[in-house]
Amino acid sequence: MMGSKWRPNLRTRITIAVVAVAVGVAATTAGALVWNARSIILESKQEAIYEVLRFETKAAVSALPESPSVADLAYAAEQFSVPAVLINLETGESGGTLPVEQVPQYLIYQLGPDDGFSAYERSTQYGFLSFIAGLSMTTGPGGDRIGAFGMFNMQSQQDEIDRLVNLGALIGTVFVVAAAIIGLLVGRQLGRPLQQLVDVADGLGDRERPPVKDTDYPDVNAVLDAMRHSAERLDTTIEQLEQSEATARQLVADVAHELRTPLATLVAVSEILADTEAATAQDRQAAGAIAARSATHLAALTNDILEMSRFDSGKSEVAARQFDVAEMWRELTELRQWEGVSFELTGGPLVKTDLVRLKLIVTNLVTNALRHGEAPVEVTMAIHANELMLEVSDAGPGIAPEHADQVFHRFYKASESRSDGDSSGLGLAIVRENARVLGGDAWLTQRGGTVFHVRIPVAR
Repeated sequence: MMGSKWRPNLRTRITIAVVAVAVGVAATTAGALVWNARSIILESKQEAIYEVLRFETKAAVSALPESPSVADLAYAAEQFSVPAVLINLETGESGGTLPVEQVPQYLIYQLGPDDGFSAYERSTQYGFLSFIAGLSMTTGPGGDRIGAFGMFNMQSQQDEIDRLVNLGALIGTVFVVAAAIIGLLVGRQLGRPLQQLVDVADGLGDRERPPVKDTDYPDVNAVLDAMRHSAERLDTTIEQLEQSEATARQLVADVAHELRTPLATLVAVSEILADTEAATAQDRQAAGAIAARSATHLAALTNDILEMSRFDSGKSEVAARQFDVAEMWRELTELRQWEGVSFELTGGPLVKTDLVRLKLIVTNLVTNALRHGEAPVEVTMAIHANELMLEVSDAGPGIAPEHADQVFHRFYKASESRSDGDSSGLGLAIVRENARVLGGDAWLTQRGGTVFHVRIPVAR
């Protein structure tokens, strides 16, 4: 298996970057300084060499005859302070202490026809830097043109240049080491706030994580604040998910509890109906009535659960249209055949809202009042401006204060003894959810009995 590719962390990257910049700057600066110093040292020495060569050549050539022999050239060359050779550029004869073979041929060719024209070359010979310089002069009017070349030792200048190079390398090394130390310190300083960011990110979802303090860097603190806000939102989401999970578990338990009674009834009824020999016609009729009532209760429970699931999924839609509230009440009373229920309407009868949801709210509240309270039940609707206020009150004993805040919860029953077995415990929850879908709300008060209030914004 191939090993994973090494990837440097931010601290290492910063250190490498700082060192790379330092090496580049140090190398460029030192190179420029050494090169300039070298040029100055060599050129100043070369100027001095040319002065010496010009002086000695003039003295030597002035003592030569117009057409000197090899012996004359050799003798004159011995008068130079450095190894030198004199070359008769007319005849090609030469003589001196410097072998003519050591003079590059192209330097000889570079000597022009005019006196004083020079040529030179720097090279390393015999382990030291040498400088071969030459110039030409004539022995007199009409005389031969003589080329004089001398080899000068420039090792002392080279040693001085080497010392400058070593000094530049030393300074560059010190500069690079200092840059590496600075890079490490900078990387460490930047690594601390980054580690704090890592700690915050690592603690996301852990509601018991220790708090992380701000740094000295405003931009890092801005990231920390953003991550803290994300952590708070995540904590809220986790809490909501936990609550949703608990609600779901409770919903399953409540649905199972609600289904148990009608299903048990249906099982018992089915046994009676299956016993064709022992069951009389009256028994079968009573069993059929019980089965029908249980099936109706199951259907109502199923519809209520489906309605609540639509609320939870956010798929509830509002189909607003204009209708007559008084006409809606007449339709409900004819359909439900309520007894002991009165209705009072204040304000104009025409409103614009969701008729189906308003019917469901009124039906559930009146049914709840008749089932769990006592007659008479009073239904009051007041329409003012763009608001509909609905009140449903009964003459029952009311609801105990400890249950007042719970009655709108799903499957909540203030007292099992008050239930006739047909209640699902979802009616009031559906009332509040529908009121909120329409932009309003529902609540209750105690006034002799229980009074349920619903506020719904409407259009006229």
